Formats: sequence, structure tokens, C-alpha cells
Amino acid sequence: MNSLIEQLSLAHKNQKQQIADSFHDGLILFSLNLKPHLINQKAQSYIKLSNQNDSLFKQLEVYSHKRDRIQFDVEQWLKENLLSKEIHSSPLLWIRCESDTNSKTCLIPIIIKAHKIQSLAQKTESLLILIQDQSLQIQAEAQSKLMDASYAGQFITDAHGYITQPNFAFSAYTGLTPETLQGMTYIEWLQKQVVFRVPFDSVMKALLDESCWSGEVQLTPSANSQYHAVLSLSMMTDENRNIEHFIGVLQDITDIQEARNEIERLAYYDELTGLANRTLLNNHLVSTLNNQPKSQSFSGLILLDLDNFKMINDTLGHAIGDQLLILVSQKISALTSTDDLVARLDGDEFAILLKEVSQDFDETTTHILSLAHKIRESLADRYNIKNRSLHITASIGVYLFNRGLETENIDQIIRHANLAMHEAKNLGGNQAYLFEDKLSAVAKQRLEMLQALNHSELDDEFQLYFQAQVDSQGKTVGAETLLRWFHPSLGLVPPGQFIPVAEEGRQIIKIGLWVMHKAFLQAKAWNKKYGDIRISINISPIQFHEQSFVELVIGLVKFTLVNPNNITLELTEGVLIRNTDLALQKIQHLVSLGFHISIDDFGTGYSSLSYLQKLPIHELKIDQSFIRHIPENPDDMAIVESIVRLAQTKSLNIVAEGVENQQQAEFIRQQHQDILIQGYYYSKPCPALEFEQNFLVNHSK
Repeated sequence: MNSLIEQLSLAHKNQKQQIADSFHDGLILFSLNLKPHLINQKAQSYIKLSNQNDSLFKQLEVYSHKRDRIQFDVEQWLKENLLSKEIHSSPLLWIRCESDTNSKTCLIPIIIKAHKIQSLAQKTESLLILIQDQSLQIQAEAQSKLMDASYAGQFITDAHGYITQPNFAFSAYTGLTPETLQGMTYIEWLQKQVVFRVPFDSVMKALLDESCWSGEVQLTPSANSQYHAVLSLSMMTDENRNIEHFIGVLQDITDIQEARNEIERLAYYDELTGLANRTLLNNHLVSTLNNQPKSQSFSGLILLDLDNFKMINDTLGHAIGDQLLILVSQKISALTSTDDLVARLDGDEFAILLKEVSQDFDETTTHILSLAHKIRESLADRYNIKNRSLHITASIGVYLFNRGLETENIDQIIRHANLAMHEAKNLGGNQAYLFEDKLSAVAKQRLEMLQALNHSELDDEFQLYFQAQVDSQGKTVGAETLLRWFHPSLGLVPPGQFIPVAEEGRQIIKIGLWVMHKAFLQAKAWNKKYGDIRISINISPIQFHEQSFVELVIGLVKFTLVNPNNITLELTEGVLIRNTDLALQKIQHLVSLGFHISIDDFGTGYSSLSYLQKLPIHELKIDQSFIRHIPENPDDMAIVESIVRLAQTKSLNIVAEGVENQQQAEFIRQQHQDILIQGYYYSKPCPALEFEQNFLVNHSK
């Protein structure tokens, strides 16, 4: 019996020891005379076993001051607690402990708590003390103090993303009180105040996939304040990828960004004119060359040098010379587009880089030479500077390049353009010269074209093509008339080449009359067979401004018996620049006859909204240059949206030309369901018979 009692007693004692060992705190159970009955494993790690005859309290090395090693009398403190009716906690103490990683001893911050163990009769039978490690709490308090002392804004969230610990700097940066911040998630704060340079979805994806994201952002605490910052986000998870916290760090880099901008300005921009300098031009040339094998487009470099500028500088001084250079830079910038790079190289030498103009060499040549001549004509002017009237001209060199066709480097490009510029100067200045005699070749070609136009037989060499205009249901409701010239020796001559020549030589008047005659007859035939089909005809400004234009149109209507309600006359914005009042009278007369009027290439020319108030127009045609880069270019998308809103305000029809793919078509359809779409996505220009078979016969069934 005694043996069984002893076994039960031993089992009960082992069970109590196992329970005590499961505690994270050190645990010691004392009798009332402070003899230890039970010591768990955590408490044993604090006991120094140097002498087994020493009492337990001598084996516990506890200090009230860490640095001075002032001993704390645990035994006396416990005796005082036995006399007290309340449960007491010690102040912060330090206890010696063996390190888990090496043989060195360390001091651990602790608090000792004493609890009286009483019987059912409320009689104290023993005393239990807990030795609680305060390392984590002190570390957390230190981390919190560190966060508050940091100049970087910091916050910690809970597992659901709610901000729980914003530091003082974060509250100051955001302009939000800690109470306000603690009522929102970090995503709500991001959406409220942070503008990312990358899509927000990519930030969240990186955070979830890689547990961190860092990048430059713009912070807008209010409508009147914003600054640049680096934001770092981290996701803390357990071993099973369960989210525990999100941590954010915000560092203000406004001063760094401003310094960076200033360094960039000094490194890449001319101090006098604010234009790009030679270094930035070289960088853009390199990037253009690197991209050309992919784009296969031609680019061009224009170099210009002011004629006799040195004489002005030497005679009148550098102050006047600098003012002249500023005025020249302003004129050049006004004539170039935002896609072009205008640079001042040295002294009175300027450069214009036109990137990826076209994949067609002749089209690129025409475009860049046209710009060069415009610049030459604009600069050949008088400049009033400090009560002096100065006249200046420029010698211009042009070079076209395409790395996809031949090996190019920036030195060769600049050298060729420079040789062309000096050739222009050698020829007397005030002219533009294309490298490798291209200017002479183009001039010869234009002369041949002019002579060919003078002797051409319109019915034999010219042919009308048509390009479909499709509504939201995919039905062809109209077509634009396009002209093609098949010359016996020149072959197929693109309209972009012969139309300017025909306008310059005024052959366009005869050609335009022929086009209207043929288009009227075709419109009449198609409308008789297939119902309402609207035919659009481009009218040249040279043709429109002819004194007898309206009378000729009336004569054609009577001769062909076409219904003017089925004809849209497309006019460019430029027709209003010259003799605006007379142009308005002509348009009003045409509308009274039943014709519809469309403004072609809207937004690329005159672009004065005042004429929309005056003109009785029916349609705006969005130029293909705004469609070409949709949806990649947000600026072009914004322009298209503005044109659509403007047209809707004026109850005008809208045609979007140059639509080449499904993404562009879907974007256009999203703007307004009644917009007509024209472009390669639905139809390439084709002859009348092919157009009829492909777009009218099938659609009429």
C-alpha cells in the first residue's frame, strides 16, 4: 500500500513538473520558509550551480542596475511579499543567464511576480514566483522609439492591412493624425495620397508574389502640397504564407529630385536657350538608331547655321547675339512638334532630330525637307533687339538615315548633315540642302512630275479608289474617294508626292474637277442600286479658293443629276486661313445646295474653335495621326476623347480614319456608338468595282 501511495505521489509530482516546464516564464514554488519545492526548466537556466551548498538565492544573480551590477536581494523582497496582502511585481531587474549560442554569460531584463498560494480556508500555504523575460517587450519599445525618432515615415499594419502603428514622421508626411490613419487600411491610404509611376496592379502583384515592392512615388497630402518620395512596402508572413503584417517606409526625396533635375538640366540642356545640348542629342540619336531595326522607319537630322552671325556678334556684342539666338530658338521650337528634338550645339548652330518619320523614304524626304524650308523661311526675318533691326538667314543641311537598311552611327549622321549644311552655305546660304544631292534629285523629280501632270490624260492615267466607312453594326454606310495616278513611265505615283506638285502648279483645279465629276456619277449609280451611300470627296484649298468653284460644282450637279445630300465635301482647316469671310460664304452656299461639309484632319491645322461657331458643318474627321498610337499613347487618347466630346456638343457626325487594328476600333467604339470607322482594319482603298462587290453587294442582301 505504501509503495502504491509513493508511486502515485511520484506520478503526481512528475505531472506537476511537466506542467511547470511548459511555461515560457521561469517558475519557482516556495514553502512559507522560502524553501523551493518546484523549479521549472526556464528557472533552472537562471541558477548558477557554482556551489551546491549555496542557497537558491545565492545561486540567482539578480541586479537592479545592469551597468553597475548592484545586487537585488530577492530573498528579502519575497519575505516582504509574504507579509503583504497584495500581489507585487518587482521593478525591472537583470538576471544572469547562460547564452544558448556560446559559453558566455549575458544579462536578461526580467520582472519577478510573487503570488500567494492559499488553501480553501484562505490560509497561505506556499509562495509562487514567476520570472518573466522582458527582452521582447523592451525590444518592441525600442523599435517603437526608433520609429518615432526616424525621419522616415513608417507604419505597421495588422493581418487585414489596417494601419496599427504609424510613427510621427509618417503622420507628418501624410498630414493625417494617428487616429485617422489607424482607421484605414494601407491600400486606402495608397489610393488616397500616392501616385505611382507604374500601374497600381503591378505594385500589388509584386507585393504578393515577392513580399516586397519599392519605387519612387509622388505623395499628395493635399491639393496644395506634393512631393517626391521613395516608398517601400513589405509583407510579413509565417512559414505557411499566412499574412501577419504589412510594413511601409516612406522617405522624402524632394530635395534629391530637385537636385537631380538641376543636374540633368546642366548636363543635357543649353543654359542660354533652354534647348537640348549636344550630349542629349547624341543620346537621342543612339536610342533612335537602336530602335530603327525594329521600326524600319526613316529618321532625319537637320543642322542649321546662321549666316553671318559672327559679324553680328563681333560688331554689336555678345549680349545682342545671345538675344538673337534666343529668338531663333523660339522660332524653331514653334515650327517643330513635341516628338522632335531641338538642340543648340555650339554658338549659332542648331539641330532638329525627327525620329521615325515613316517607313517610306520618299514620304520622309518630303516631310523633312518641307520642315527645313519652313524653318528657313521663318528665320529669314527681321529681329528688333535693343532698338536695332537685324536681318538673319540660315544655311540648312538635311540627312536621312535608317539603320535597318545600312550601318549607321551618330558620328556619320552628324558628319553627313554637317556636310550638307556647309554645301548650303557654299551655295550662298539661306537655303536647305539634302545630303548626297537628294535635293537636286527631288527637284528633278518634281519637275518631271509637273511636266507629266501637264501632259497627262486624266481618263487614261487616273483612277478613283474608295475606302469604306463602317458604322457600329459593321455596315458600310459611306466611302471616301481617293485618287491614284498610274503614269506610263513613272509608274504608280503616291498622292503624297503628286498632290503637292499639282497644287503648286495649279493642275489640281483640273484634276479636282475630274474627281468630282467621276465621284458624283459613282455616287448616283450606287445610291440608285443600294440606297443611301454617302460619298466623301477631298477638296484642295487651291481648288476651293478658285473664284468659280461654287459655280463649277453647281454645273456638275446639273450635269450628273447627283443628289447633293449623298455627297460630303471634305475641307481642311487651312481653307479658313485665307479670306475667311469669303470661305464662309462659299461653305454656306454649298450647304444650301444640300452638300454635307466635313472638316478633314481635324486638330492638325488651323484648330481654331471659333470657326465651329460660324461654319454650318456636319462632320469632324479625326486625323489618323491621333489614332495611330492608340492605345499606347495616353495623350492621343485624350485628344480623341476631347474631339468626340466637342463633336457631340455641336451635334456633329464623327469619322475616325486610319483605324488599323481591333484595339483602336474598340477604343473608338467606346467613345460613341455612332462614330464611323475608316481604315485598314475594315478596308484598304480599292477600285469602284471591287469596292462594290466587297462592301455593297454583300451588305445589301
